[in-house]
Amino acid sequence: MPNKDYYETLGVSKSASQDDIKSAYRKLAKLYHPDLHPNDPDCAQKFKEINEAYEVLGDSNKRSNYDQFGSANGPGDFGGFGSSGGGFGQRFNTGSFSGFEDIFDMFSGFAGGGNSRRSEIQVAGEDIEVNINLSFKEAVFGCEKTIKVTKLEKCNSCSGTGAKGGKEYETCPDCHGSGQARYVQNTIFGQMVNVGPCKKCNATGKIIKTKCPDCNGKGHTKQQQEIKIKIPAGIDNNQVITMRGKGNASVKNGPNGDLLINVSVENHEILVRDGYNLLLDLPIPFTTAYLGGKVKIPTTDGFYELTIPALTQPNTVFKLRNKGIKYLQKEVYGDLIVTVRVEMPKDISKYEKELVKKLDDSISLNSYKKHKTYQDKLSKLED
Repeated sequence: MPNKDYYETLGVSKSASQDDIKSAYRKLAKLYHPDLHPNDPDCAQKFKEINEAYEVLGDSNKRSNYDQFGSANGPGDFGGFGSSGGGFGQRFNTGSFSGFEDIFDMFSGFAGGGNSRRSEIQVAGEDIEVNINLSFKEAVFGCEKTIKVTKLEKCNSCSGTGAKGGKEYETCPDCHGSGQARYVQNTIFGQMVNVGPCKKCNATGKIIKTKCPDCNGKGHTKQQQEIKIKIPAGIDNNQVITMRGKGNASVKNGPNGDLLINVSVENHEILVRDGYNLLLDLPIPFTTAYLGGKVKIPTTDGFYELTIPALTQPNTVFKLRNKGIKYLQKEVYGDLIVTVRVEMPKDISKYEKELVKKLDDSISLNSYKKHKTYQDKLSKLED
């Protein structure tokens, strides 16, 4: 039996189809590709194991031999991947495995088109994060802000090549402009072929003859820019606005990174935001609750007079439709939800006490339904 389980290496079952095996291989190879993990020996080793497993399982004949005899070469060979026969050193020539081209096809997103082996590696620029503070009103209605950002931009003098005038360079002879080179290593298992960043040109695909004096050959410079930000109406605290392509320029001829704007919103002095609704705890005198009246309350678009009906009970809730926050990217609004908090006076004069007592004497117990029910239950307990 083999000392390695190729199915386990690719994370598939023994009944997996060839398409499933190829799909699993592509995902893992892209995840552990040396270009994405330079100078990481663990990822490089994992990448070798993935290729070794696919070299067998991706070929129906070798897979059949492996399943029956534990060796890709049949019952006469238990030595794994030597330098002879279908060994690892020959994997780029097998029928079911397209080898070098297959690996590079997965990374076509880094290439600029055409033959992937001739296209320079592309890596997106880094994102930039900034913080911005908004007033409650600015968040509710939206606004436009201008911020200053220091970012990497492609050097105008050399068009990002790093070479003087954008012309004083030549194609790297080792990688032929791809930025990727093949490195062959002889091991006890045969020849191991690794694909990694070209050392001669530092994965740029170019050999600079004369450096650009403005960027010193880097191909990019730090610049301060003013960027206008359109704040959408309804944005909330801790949300993030993403401006695509407004981050740092790529140092590998890829697209710019993004600008990530972290939003902080100041609290309103009275209103509390709850999603797209606004909440208001409204304290009113007990006399207003008893007699009724009008109370001025704040809204997002000015003040509003809320009518309090006579005999309003504590904790009564009033809902004002469409008086809340506008939904992002929609012409829909939340509500303003008002909860009445009836407040009793802390001090009372002798005259006021007499008035309240006359009022209490004039009101029948039947007017207090909950209190009347309580008294009736209490009387039963006393009987």
